[in-house]
This record gives sequence, C-alpha cells and structure tokens, in this order.
Amino acid sequence: MEDSDVNLRYALSEIRKHGLDRAWWRRRFLTRVVSKYYEATGNDGTRVTAEDWDNLLVLDACRYDLFEEVFADSDLPGKLQKRQSIDSATPGFLERTFGDGTYHDIVYVTANPYVRLRLDDGTFHAVVDVWEDDWDEEDNTVYPDVLAERALSAADRYPDKRLIVHFIQPHYPFVGETRIGESSDFTIREHALGNDDAVSESLTPFERLKRGDLDRDTVWEAYRSNLELAIPAVRQLLERLNGKNAVTADHGNALGERASPFPIRVYGHPQGITIPALTDVPWIEYQNGSRKTVRAEHPAGTDRDVADSTQHRLQQLGYTE
Repeated sequence: MEDSDVNLRYALSEIRKHGLDRAWWRRRFLTRVVSKYYEATGNDGTRVTAEDWDNLLVLDACRYDLFEEVFADSDLPGKLQKRQSIDSATPGFLERTFGDGTYHDIVYVTANPYVRLRLDDGTFHAVVDVWEDDWDEEDNTVYPDVLAERALSAADRYPDKRLIVHFIQPHYPFVGETRIGESSDFTIREHALGNDDAVSESLTPFERLKRGDLDRDTVWEAYRSNLELAIPAVRQLLERLNGKNAVTADHGNALGERASPFPIRVYGHPQGITIPALTDVPWIEYQNGSRKTVRAEHPAGTDRDVADSTQHRLQQLGYTE
C-alpha cells in the first residue's frame, strides 16, 4: 500500500470523526494552512543564543504589551526593549533555538516539561527539572518563588555556567490574585482512573474567551495578575544572580487578534502562527556585579526516560489535546 493511500485513508477517517466539529476544523486550518503561510513568509525572530547574557530569565507566554504594562508599575531594574521571538509556542521556541546544537556552557532550570520532551539529552550541561520535583498538585503549576530558589541553588552549584530560568507564569493556570476557573480537571481525573485516551472537556481561559463565556478584560486581568505573581521572583534573581542578567519570554498569547491576511482570529498560542501578539516579547538587561567566567563542559546529567506524569502535566498546561 502506498503512503499516499495511508494518508488519504487517515484524513478521511479524521473527517468522518470530526466533520461537524467546527473547533476541530478551525485548529486544522490554523495548523495546516495559516502556519504554513507564516513558515513560507519567514520569521525574523531573534535567537536568544545570539544575545549577550550570563543569566536569562524566560517568562512563559508573556506578550510584550502585558509586560510593558506591569513593568511600568514595578520597580524592576533595567531598560525595557522589544524583541521578536523565534516562534509562537514553547516547542517551536525550544526546537528552533536549541535543536541544532549543543550548549554545554548552559544549565537550564525549568518549570516547563517541554525542555525534557523537545530537546535531546546532552543539549545543555545540565537540566534542573523543577516541574518534576516541586509541582504544586493542587494548583497544577510551579510557583515562581519555588523556581527562584532552585535557580539560586543551581547558580551556586554551577558558578561557571550560564543559567536559563524558565518560569511557567504568566502562562495559565492563573493562580495570582485574580483567578479564572482552569482546564484539565476532567482529564486529570480520567487519567488517574486509568483512561489514558481521555481528552479534557473543560476549556482554557482563552478558549472561553473565544466562545464568549469570558470577556477580554476579565482574561487580561487574570493574565496580568499571573505575571504580577512572578515579578518578585524575577526581581530577586536579577538582584542575586551575578553577571549580566536578561529577562524575556518564549512567546506571547493571543486574545482574538487576526492572523492576517486570513479572516480568522487567534486565541492562546498555537505553534507557527507568528503574529505580533504571539512573537512580540519583552527584553530587559541588568548587570549585577562582574561578568561570569563561563566554560563549556561535558554534560553533568545522565540519560533518563521521561516520567509518565510529564504528559499529564503538559495537558494541565494546555499543550496537548
């Protein structure tokens, strides 16, 4: 049987299964048509590895205008600039930034499981999987103060390595002062009962915005509150990590902006949709003391299988269907 026959048969089975599901057709159009258009037209995003820093703090899903708004009310040091991310979702950001080489002068401290799933073992000198050890089971997140403490410990352990610290916030779940009911409760429960094929029947805040269940101001306030939750931890790291520090984001979040030139609105952060709402990200720099003397060394860790809980936690973050 030819591969084309298999592909056609698969496509027909998917259409029969989802043919009346408008949300499914919309996702397929975004991934199969719109993302291909943006791929063909190019993305001039900056690889963070091309920038000069000793410690890089990455805020997950933080669009530039959100950070600009919070930065104006904060006492964070440094001058705010705008950068264009290399992709519109964490998998693409990681793969396009680090997927083609090794970075044995970097230790990656992460609250996001995608670093383990999307990059090869040995990409960095070491990876500190905070999501594995310090996951808050009730709120389905890693709190920023916990991540900051793990980052400071890593800095002490690896003084001659550059450090990347990858927060979850302001990515939902929104656990700041303003909260919105989150997704994944149904899926988590079903997986706990052994139904690994379960798909969440609840919606993310951005999907609820698309449906009209929430208004933009409500979602924006919870989104902002989640970033505000992370600011004290960001400040702590800027003031305690030695060297040239930078703060940025892997991508943004869309709240109904159009994917020009297509007549379709975008919500959340689908991969490959490189509109400004998803690729305009903040960049600030602040030097604390003298620069690090950095050296690359063979990776410190050993190969490990991905824990079964990783996929569950990615679903809790809304990354998988």
